[in-house]
Amino acid sequence: MNHRAIVLAEETWIAARALSAWLEAGHVVTEIWCGGGSSLTRPLRQPLALAFPEWSVRRVIRRHRITVRQCPQLRQWPAAVDQAKATRADVLMNLLGLQIIPGPLLDYFGGRALNVHPALLPLYRGPSPRLAMIADGRAAEAGGVCVHVLTPGIDEGPIVAAQAVPFSTASDYADWDARLALAAAALVGGEVGEYLSGHRNARPQDEALALYRKPLPGELEIGTATTLAQARRLEATLGRIDRLVCKPPSGTTRRGLYHVTRIARVVGPPAGRPPWVGLRSITLDIADARVVLARRSVRDRLRVQCTAVAAIHRHRRGA
Repeated sequence: MNHRAIVLAEETWIAARALSAWLEAGHVVTEIWCGGGSSLTRPLRQPLALAFPEWSVRRVIRRHRITVRQCPQLRQWPAAVDQAKATRADVLMNLLGLQIIPGPLLDYFGGRALNVHPALLPLYRGPSPRLAMIADGRAAEAGGVCVHVLTPGIDEGPIVAAQAVPFSTASDYADWDARLALAAAALVGGEVGEYLSGHRNARPQDEALALYRKPLPGELEIGTATTLAQARRLEATLGRIDRLVCKPPSGTTRRGLYHVTRIARVVGPPAGRPPWVGLRSITLDIADARVVLARRSVRDRLRVQCTAVAAIHRHRRGA
């Protein structure tokens, strides 16, 4: 049986591959819903989308001529249920969309409102599970993809299917992202269809293992309150995946966050002097040391793009 879905999505590899898998399984997308702040409403600045269109949500939308509806926040859109009825959709699928689904929509779709979550629930519920589990050193244990039924509680609904994708199996973050995307596609193209046809049951989550984890403000940044031990832990985790940032004291620089790659040198104890921001490095006091951080260079940015291209190319060939 073919199903008709309203999809909420952001421009990510996981969403693109899951969306493609849904369509390749013979199902229909009646509309894509996105808010004004969605990545789908901003200019597409991903050169990878030109070379690998099946890895871009917007390229998939264009190829299949799917209607995109820019709508208000769903909690402030009383006509959402009427619009869902008008499309004759029988499934609501959230592919890393950032909106909270209100009760009336959940009631309308019932057990056919589904969410794709990039973690092995009930671990790492919440909006930033991958960064949180990497920062905690638990990406080998919690890395993976879950499809679960949407309920009023955040990421608390019964699990339809899950596939482990430990960070330890990937060569870098881009490779991990690609593996997660393919896992999401496999679940949406396989087990989700079995569930919707009544041949698969969803299982309740084990609340004894539940972990809602949202990084605290500043937790994933090197700043004045960061200890040297914490900075080295961030360097060893987020530095490896090109997500390491530094935030000098406000008012001392023209920008808020700077991308950095590593701790280049420990100068000594805090000197009580203001930060110095150069083209290649940033020198600043943290909680218990004065450090020199290497800034991300053009070469580093090119390296990130090259690893992304390599990851997609490798997985397209089935390697």
